[in-house]
Amino acid sequence: METIRVWTNDGSYKPIMDPIVDSYNKGQGLKDGINIEYKVYGSNYDDVLKVALAADQAPELYKFVGTVKEPFIKSGWMLPIDDLPGGKEFLSTYKDILIKGYTTFNDKSYSVPYKVLTTKFMYNKDLLKKSGFTEPPATWDDVVAYAKKITQDNKGSAYGYGVHLKDSASSGKWYFATQFASSVGNMGFDFASGKFIFTDFKDNIQKILQMKADGSIFPGGEGMDNDSLMAQFAAGRIGMLPGVNWDVSSLDKFWKETGTKFELGVVDTPVLNPADKHKNYAQIADVLCIGPSAKKMPEKAMKVYALFHSDEVLKAIQNNEIDFVARQDIQAQAPSSFKKAGTAEFGNTSNSYFAPTPPDGVITIEGQPYQNTIINLIAGPANADVSKVLTDLTNRYNTALDKAVAGGLDLSLYVNKDWNTKSK
Repeated sequence: METIRVWTNDGSYKPIMDPIVDSYNKGQGLKDGINIEYKVYGSNYDDVLKVALAADQAPELYKFVGTVKEPFIKSGWMLPIDDLPGGKEFLSTYKDILIKGYTTFNDKSYSVPYKVLTTKFMYNKDLLKKSGFTEPPATWDDVVAYAKKITQDNKGSAYGYGVHLKDSASSGKWYFATQFASSVGNMGFDFASGKFIFTDFKDNIQKILQMKADGSIFPGGEGMDNDSLMAQFAAGRIGMLPGVNWDVSSLDKFWKETGTKFELGVVDTPVLNPADKHKNYAQIADVLCIGPSAKKMPEKAMKVYALFHSDEVLKAIQNNEIDFVARQDIQAQAPSSFKKAGTAEFGNTSNSYFAPTPPDGVITIEGQPYQNTIINLIAGPANADVSKVLTDLTNRYNTALDKAVAGGLDLSLYVNKDWNTKSK
């Protein structure tokens, strides 16, 4: 009997995977000589994983956090699925949806598309109605005005807007940069020109800082991760916030735990200028990669990898409205109606664009990465020189990109001169 360790930070998968893992360990696992040790970490997961990998103590299977895998591959921290027993047969199911530069590098695949991530804007209809707003905000000026009125009307029992700043790597990307894309058409990298342009974020960030100056943002965001913020939103204490489709399950969980509920609204992310709208950011994502410790028992590691990607698991994830599944044959078996508030709206990708992988993960920048820089701006003084900070950020990234290109990086992999995310 050998133990295959699986590490992830997908807490919403735990209710699905725990019984599946338990059933396997008590049944087929005894025949296979495998015991699965399945562990779900919290907001410190990324740091824990990197420390374990550096110390040669990482698990056989793990969730990779980020979009660019080359540094992990070059460090030997990730094994190609192709080279494991049964790996090529497993990959045949995904041959039409593998993504060069994300799942696949130099004709080797290190993960497979698993789920679809979508971004929208969430709001508490009850709080908006209480303050006289019958329509959701369409612009960031609307958001600022709504947030101020909601905060004033509720006198400390509820606030107009919410942010979480503790988990800077996740929050900086998913709850700020991707949300700004609806206004400016990018999340920091322009695929048409092949240049970083974080300066585009200036007006969006200033709108958030205006809400901060107005006292419209729920207090304590610096110490909150996404779960903490969603708990406050679920309790009816926050009027509006940006959302990712995984927030549907989080909200549903907190409602069940507390017995509270309100009428949820989910709409396209507000924009700066209605005459210059862009589509909402969406991304196809993987779930698990194979770590170097799998070399000791490659056949067994591959069996567990296949189990976590089995039709049974994918259908359970989809049917329980945990995530939208990337495989189209599984999508075709989706329920005709949904039970959780927000699932249908987040699943509507008619005004979404699917982003390719930008090169931020294959360059070495000086100073703080963009995620932390954005978070520091939001957490800092409301009168911060946003333009100066974003200009410096843009220059640091483009300098690093130029150095990488001079060192052999093929920039053509990240350039599409016809790239356009305009919304009709």
